[in-house]
Amino acid sequence: MTTKIDSLQAIMRSRDLPLLAITAGPDLLYLTGLGFHVSERPAILLIPANGQPLLIHPVLEAEKVKNRSTVPLSSFPYGEIKETWWQVVAEAMKPIAHDADRIGVISTNIRFLEMDMIHKASPNLHFFAADELFQALRMQKSRQEISSIKKAIEIAEKAFMETLNYIEIGRTEKEIAAQLVLNLYRFGSDTELPFSPIIASGPNSADPHAVPVERVIQEGDLIVIDWGASHNHYISDITRTVSMGKPSDKFTLIAQTVKEANTRARETAKSGLPCSEVDAITRAVINEAGFGEYFTHRTGHGIGMEAHEAPYIAADYAFPLQKGNTFTIEPGIYLPGEGGVRIEDNVVINTSGAETLTSLPRDLFIIE
Repeated sequence: MTTKIDSLQAIMRSRDLPLLAITAGPDLLYLTGLGFHVSERPAILLIPANGQPLLIHPVLEAEKVKNRSTVPLSSFPYGEIKETWWQVVAEAMKPIAHDADRIGVISTNIRFLEMDMIHKASPNLHFFAADELFQALRMQKSRQEISSIKKAIEIAEKAFMETLNYIEIGRTEKEIAAQLVLNLYRFGSDTELPFSPIIASGPNSADPHAVPVERVIQEGDLIVIDWGASHNHYISDITRTVSMGKPSDKFTLIAQTVKEANTRARETAKSGLPCSEVDAITRAVINEAGFGEYFTHRTGHGIGMEAHEAPYIAADYAFPLQKGNTFTIEPGIYLPGEGGVRIEDNVVINTSGAETLTSLPRDLFIIE
């Protein structure tokens, strides 16, 4: 059976890339099934273009490596004496790095700690960014991966609907966030959530990446709620907006505009269409309504094992969508000092277009 590492090595050979180093995080988990906390004890997976990969890891993780890896690999454990770690790296690299002049890394994940260990072990190697290799490998989701994302969406939607019953005037943003997290766990989310929920009320809802604070919910507030669940290490990422009482005419119009932009993008996205065009379609709806300057972020981003991964639904990202791509559509309008509205759905590209995986209503949730 062809493994994910086999597929990666085939890409490496086609591009004449001799060696990769993958550190603790989603890429290592994706390739081997082994999850490591990012900590002062590094884990480094070394992948040659040919042959078996090697894993450098703390000795305390030896049993996990032995029993839970989904692929064959050579194990190189190290002990507690930090000064000797690079020597273990050197031992591991000796048979695979003698002909290599460069080593690929994931630029957004690797730390100086791991790079320094590799450099000490093999000082003639030059580092280069290999992010695109993993984007190509991970963007097209299998049926099993999509099934896990669907389950993460189901959990998240149930948790949200339960949390709606808790939202009332006098609660704080932090209290609502805590209740939402509790409900995510109650309905079956993995304990490691994709991100901390956003509960942004009143003027705070004009900040797309606000964090919950002690602000008390008041009559007339809009509340942007952005949350997600995890299932089998795959995630959902959803946003809906709540109105405490009947919204003003201005925010009723804004909510209708955001909903129309969201709908237009989901109906238009299809295999072969550049991501930048999906972004342009979304933005055109908001521009035509006169709110263009208040849509301050891209239309969406990929989801999978990470809350933000390729493909990116952005003006400067011309990648053509492909079957199996899973991503968000999340237009928003944010009026500084007043409030904002965002509607975020999760979709997957299939043979007929974009299938919307989220099922919650997209109108404002009005709490009287």
